[in-house]
Amino acid sequence: MMKRVFTIAAIAAALATTSCGSSKSNGLDSMSYTIGADLGMNLNFGMSDLGLNDDIVVANVLDFYVNGDAEGEEIMELRSRMMEFQYTRFMPYMNAKRQRDFIQTDCPDTLPALPELYDEEVFTRDGVSEIIGKNFGGWIKSIDAVLDLEDVELGMRDALRLEDIAHVDSLMLLTQEQMRTVLNNYTARKQEEARLEREKLMQENAEASAAWLAEVEQMDGVQKSESGLLYRIDREGDGAQPANDTDVVTVNYEGKVQDGTVFDSSYERGEPTSFPLNRVIAGWTEGLKYVKVGGQITLWIPAELAYGENGSGAIIGPNQALEFKVELLEINAE
Repeated sequence: MMKRVFTIAAIAAALATTSCGSSKSNGLDSMSYTIGADLGMNLNFGMSDLGLNDDIVVANVLDFYVNGDAEGEEIMELRSRMMEFQYTRFMPYMNAKRQRDFIQTDCPDTLPALPELYDEEVFTRDGVSEIIGKNFGGWIKSIDAVLDLEDVELGMRDALRLEDIAHVDSLMLLTQEQMRTVLNNYTARKQEEARLEREKLMQENAEASAAWLAEVEQMDGVQKSESGLLYRIDREGDGAQPANDTDVVTVNYEGKVQDGTVFDSSYERGEPTSFPLNRVIAGWTEGLKYVKVGGQITLWIPAELAYGENGSGAIIGPNQALEFKVELLEINAE
């Protein structure tokens, strides 16, 4: 539905958890004006087939930025409505329009009719204008920048008055190059802030994990291997022990991070799981060789034997040690 002139929506998605302040230069907040100009040009040149009510779109962009919920049910409902309109109305309309444009005829009355974009009950022109305006407002709100709404509106209005994209540099307060520079500088600054924040988190996790493992090492029955893996045999089994990295084991297990949050559990899924020992993290490959079939072992795995600096998923952060309770049920040859 939309041709992005710049990259506001992508920046919003990438930087949804960041924030920044803005300062005015010569009376104009360049970030706010650039965001407004981007939205205005996409309305003007990317969404012209919709024939939207621009005043309603602009008003709802600004209102949602101030009053809307960009993270909860409200924005999800707006996005759902926008997708419904796109797939049930806009795409059929544009497909039919392309077919009409493709047919060469001296009798335009014989061309297939265009389906209706709007009606008076489900999708009115003003209603769709409101939905799109609020979605745009959600995008710019998720950037979490401190914006000057007067300059956002100014950028939108200036862009909406353009008759040709080629006139941007001569008729708007910032050139396209200046606006790209604004966005590039903002993106670079936020990326650097994110890098520094991640480095801080990595250091904090490494220190917390080291302290945790040092405490665990003092617990009764805990042993430490040359690799730094900590383990305790909770129940002696009476079967064989895995001997090769290619052995396929069947286990029940539960994995936790330091604060006790469970991030994975075959018990919760209600069935054991099987895998070759050379297809899992190094702490498992080593640790399962210390327990016999029918036994249970607890593993405390340093980050370098688990997911290292990358972490895994939403729960396992970078440089986090892990705890696993594992029951070995069966061993199969490769």
